[in-house]
Amino acid sequence: MSRKLFAVVGDPVSHSLSPLIHNRWIAEAGLDAHYAAIHLQSANAAADIRALAANYAGLNVTLPHKMAALEAAVNATPEARAIGAANTLARENGSNWTAYNTDVAGFSDALTAALGGSRASLKVVMIGAGGAARAAVASLAATGARLVIVNRSVANAQALAADLAPGAETGELSQLAAFAETADVVVNSASLGHAGGSLPDLPAGRGRPFLDLSYGKAAAQILDVAAKSGWTPHDGLPMLVGQAAAAFRIWFGISPDEAGALKACREAVAART
Repeated sequence: MSRKLFAVVGDPVSHSLSPLIHNRWIAEAGLDAHYAAIHLQSANAAADIRALAANYAGLNVTLPHKMAALEAAVNATPEARAIGAANTLARENGSNWTAYNTDVAGFSDALTAALGGSRASLKVVMIGAGGAARAAVASLAATGARLVIVNRSVANAQALAADLAPGAETGELSQLAAFAETADVVVNSASLGHAGGSLPDLPAGRGRPFLDLSYGKAAAQILDVAAKSGWTPHDGLPMLVGQAAAAFRIWFGISPDEAGALKACREAVAART
C-alpha cells in the first residue's frame, strides 16, 4: 500500500506547526503517512484544493482558504455549512472531499483549558467577527453561553450573531471595557496582534482568563496588555492542537497524544522568539 499524504494548505504557511504536530503523531502510531505544508497563492483556490484530492488523502486548510475549502468539497458536515468554512478535508468516495470544521472542537478544548474545567452559565465577550470567531461562536452557542460580540464593524458582529447566536449582544470595539466588566472570560479572535494593533482599555481582570486564539508573536502583545490589567493570559496553542487532534481522528480513527504535542509546540514557539 502506498504512503498516504496529508498537508496543511494556506498563505502564508511556512510558520505552521501542523507538520510538527501531525508527523509526530504519525510516527507515534507507526503509520505509513507523511504530512507537509503547501503554500497556495491562488485566484481560484477552490479548484486548486479540489485538484489536490488526486494526491492527498486529507488536508488541513488555514487562512485565507477556509471558505474555498468548503466550496471545494462535495460533502460537508452541517457544522461546517453553518459556519461557512472548513479547516479539515478528508478524501472519501474516490477523489471527492468531505469538509469538516474541527476549529469548533479546538476552541472548546482551549476554552476548557483556560477556565480550568467548568463551562456552566458563562458570560463570554468575543472580540472580532471573522472566521475564527465564527467557529468559536458556534461552540459557545451550543453550550448556551451568554455571549457579547464586539467588533470594529458592528454590522459584521450583528451578522455573525444572526447567523450563529441569535441571542447574543453586539457592540463596538470601543465598548469592550463596559462589557468585560461582568464577563467570566474574554476571547480575542481579531487579528490585532498580527496587524500591530492594540486593545482598547480593559477593566481590572481580577485573575479572570483572557484567551487569544493566536499564538507566538501574534498573541504576545495583546496577552501582555491583558496581563498588565490583571487578566490571566492564555494563547491559542491548545486550540491548534485540539483542532489537529480532531482532524487526526477523522483521518485515522486514532486519538493522539495531545499533551505531548502541545509541549512540543510550546518548545517550538519558544525557540522562535
